[in-house]
Amino acid sequence: MTHRALTFAGLDVSGGAGLSADLKMFEEYGVFGSTVETCIVTFNPEKDFVHEIEFVDEDIVARQLTSVLGIHSFDVIKSGMLGSVDNALVLADHIEKAHIPYVFDPVLVCKGAGTMVDLKDLFLEKLVPHATVITPNLEEAATLVGAESLNSVEDMVEAARTLHSKGAQNVIVKGGARLDGPTAVDVIFDGTTVTELSTTKVNNHLVNGAGCSFASSIAAGLATGLDLVAAATSAKEKIAHGIAASIENATGVRSLLHCAWRTEPTDSITVEARTL
Repeated sequence: MTHRALTFAGLDVSGGAGLSADLKMFEEYGVFGSTVETCIVTFNPEKDFVHEIEFVDEDIVARQLTSVLGIHSFDVIKSGMLGSVDNALVLADHIEKAHIPYVFDPVLVCKGAGTMVDLKDLFLEKLVPHATVITPNLEEAATLVGAESLNSVEDMVEAARTLHSKGAQNVIVKGGARLDGPTAVDVIFDGTTVTELSTTKVNNHLVNGAGCSFASSIAAGLATGLDLVAAATSAKEKIAHGIAASIENATGVRSLLHCAWRTEPTDSITVEARTL
């Protein structure tokens, strides 16, 4: 049986993030992937490769979603950059009815862009309560829980508990390489148990696509039957290899190499999972 996953996200033309990254991660698990495109992210080489985002009209987004849900029966839906309130509402309407495991990566900012798309209230009201798992990074988690910043594992745990209280079944706060210290840390909360995932930081590069690829890897793992901790551990390992082998490009933010865990793995990478 071939498992199937749908990603509802933006197209990042650099290839490291967005829809193309999600499809690459799905393939690493042998999962067939389909897409709904919410926006197109380009980079202007005449303005230091600043992000330029063109949103897809909500009617076209709705047609894509209706079409693909009619064509395939999916094991999981993963969402990334929704971009506009209208697009988020299109997804929310379908998620409420679909009864499919939903991995919600609440993208509020493009790496390197520095601009927030303020969808906080809509996310909390319409999408968080339907999330099988929500996977915010430190900045996104802080925004969603109303904190100024998250600066420690303790802060991450508190944010995870708060987001769980908002209706998410499971929460993974992605600390990644953003926390000070030699270790990249993520925190999982399932409503009862807090699990910390950690691995040694492989480098200090800014890498495009690490967060969304982590979420899509989790989605693929869940689609194949892994439990959440196993799916997250597998995802973290694959992303660490992808960061270690990340590709330089003209933007100054490297591109994740999604297949690196099998094509050019880094021997020193191991992921430790422990209950806090």
